Formats: sequence, structure tokens, C-alpha cells
Amino acid sequence: MAASESRTGMRGLVSPSSEVGVVSGFVLKLIRGSIGLTQTDMAERLGVDISTIQGWETGKRPLTAQRAADLLRLKTRLVMLGGARAAVGTLQDAIEADGILSLAIAAGGQPISVDFNPLAAAVHRQRLVHMITWPFTGILPPPLRDLVLTPARGPVAKHPILSSGDQARFFDHLLATVDSRQSAQMPVLRRQATYLLGFDRRKESADWLAAEHQRAFVAGSPSADLPAGIAARSATVALARHGDSDPLRYFIKHTLSREDHAAANLAYWAYWLGEITESYADDSYLIAGADEHGWAGGRLAAHLLKHLDNDVHSHLNIHSLWVLVLARPDLLRRDHNLRLRTGDRVEQALDAGFDGETRDELINLRCAVQLAGR
Repeated sequence: MAASESRTGMRGLVSPSSEVGVVSGFVLKLIRGSIGLTQTDMAERLGVDISTIQGWETGKRPLTAQRAADLLRLKTRLVMLGGARAAVGTLQDAIEADGILSLAIAAGGQPISVDFNPLAAAVHRQRLVHMITWPFTGILPPPLRDLVLTPARGPVAKHPILSSGDQARFFDHLLATVDSRQSAQMPVLRRQATYLLGFDRRKESADWLAAEHQRAFVAGSPSADLPAGIAARSATVALARHGDSDPLRYFIKHTLSREDHAAANLAYWAYWLGEITESYADDSYLIAGADEHGWAGGRLAAHLLKHLDNDVHSHLNIHSLWVLVLARPDLLRRDHNLRLRTGDRVEQALDAGFDGETRDELINLRCAVQLAGR
């Protein structure tokens, strides 16, 4: 079932005083800095009070509370002032991330109806998840990394800040969500909440993820259902983020060894990165597999190569790259630069000392590069 990207309307569900605006506010601050304007300059150019700019940037006057027409005018004006289009384009995801954070923090340790839960409304892509998790990871989302910023005076925050209390309420809500009856009836809700729990450093979330792995894998065989397989993928990646990579390696060996699950894994990657451009409300698109959505694989290959040595899921990235090369044999033959990059990155990964099946896949990739170059 196709769906438009979810956009969270928080009015009526979250009181104005408890709305979060730190992510979109920080994006606006970065865009302003890249243009080289002070808050006073920006206020004059936009025709608003400086207190409005300050409120937007600090999140005290959240952009989530603005009307859609006003947001459109703001984004247009930022581009006209010299803001990078890619950076300005992230504002919508940043606003949606603030909406998701607001709703979860307001709910705290209670689940909310799936009718109003944005985690149940659409399958999220990487660009949105980067915004949601930015306050917890401190990692600047890729579209903002090329901004040239004017040096600030004095100590300044380097990423959006949530209080420890708000962070705890956000993750308490995710724990309540995954344990609710509603999540059992809405797999995409449970899967996306499970993935986000991987960013919680508290022991209770690590314990829940370990129990989830026990339930899904040790107590029974891996499911033949493709969406369930992707749910297991999210859970094992979340566990790997907590430092336990064994469940992820088990998942690769025992679930992704099946052809249908391997194809679904590639389709999920392609959707996550935007190579599958249509948006979906649930994981049913996986049933079509890797070949039914008309994506080429170049963007996925570039992403996997860049992250072959990722501390969290390097084993998954290496396996996915090998399966992608098998599924798209022309990828290396037709793209000389990609072939060279693949060869270089594979040799670097082999020098890193991977063992077992992961090393075998790297050796297979080396051979594929050599054959593609003949």
C-alpha cells in the first residue's frame, strides 16, 4: 500500500507549551549561519521580530506550530537569501522529527492510539531517522555536512539538545509502545519503535532488546514472513548498537541466507536510502523483492562502500554489498569508478581482520571486482 510521507500535526495531541522544536530550530540556525546572517539580520530580511528568530532557533517557539503556508514561505525566503537547497529541504524532515519527539515525550510511559502515532503512519527513511536521533547521537545529518558556517563566539551547542528528562520520556514511550497490544497488531509501529530503542543507552532498553531477540530467534526458527524478517533485522541492528553484534551475525547467517529474505533486505536498503522513491505505509512493499521497484543499486552500493567499516553493522553492510553485486552483476562492469572504489574498500576491509563468513564475502567481492574489470 503506497502512502505519502507522514507529516505530524501535533495540535490537540500535544499542548503548545510542551511541543519540541529543537531539531528544526537547530537546522534553521545552521542555515542562517551558512548564509552569514546574524539573528538581527535574519529578522530584518524575514520581516519578523528578533525574538521570533530566537524562539524558532531555541525551539521555544517551535516551527511545528507554524501553518503550512507560512513554512513554505519561510523555506522559499531562505533559498532566496542564499540558503543551500539541500539544507533548506531538510527542514520538513526536521519539523516532522520534532513532531514525533513532541508526541512521544508528552506521552511518556504510555502508548498512544495508532490512529495518531506517526511511527505507524509510514515506513521511515534514513533522512527522517537521522533527524529524530540527532539529539541522542550528536551526528550531523548528511545533507547539512557541506554547510560553510560562520564561526560563533563563545561556547555553543553542537547539536540539538534535549534534557535528560525528555530523553527518558521519549524512550519510556517507545518501551510502552513495543509492549502494547497495538504494536502487535501494527508490525511497522513495533519495528520502527524497536529500531529507535537502539539509541537508548539505558539498561532497560538493552534488556528489552535482548529479550526480543530471545523471543524471535532462540525460542523459535526465523520467520518465513518477509516483514517479520525486516522486524528482526531492526531488532538485531538495535542490539548491535548496544554492543552485542552476535544476534545480527546470527540473523545474517540464518535468515538472510534465504533468497526471499536477501531480496527483501536489498529492497529495504533501497527504500531506506530513497532509491525506491514511492512511499509506503507498511512493509508490504518488501514482498515484491529487490527487482520490482525499478531501482538501479548505485546509491546503495555507494552507501555500503562508505560504511563497510561501520562499528555497528559492518557485517550486515558487507553481506548486503555482496548480495547486491550478485543481484546486479552489471553494476561493477558498467561503472569503472564504482569498480575502483569497491576494490579499494574491499582491500581495506580485508586488512581490518574480519573473519568467518564476512571474510569469505570480502574475498568473493574481490574476485567480483577482478572479473568485472576483464
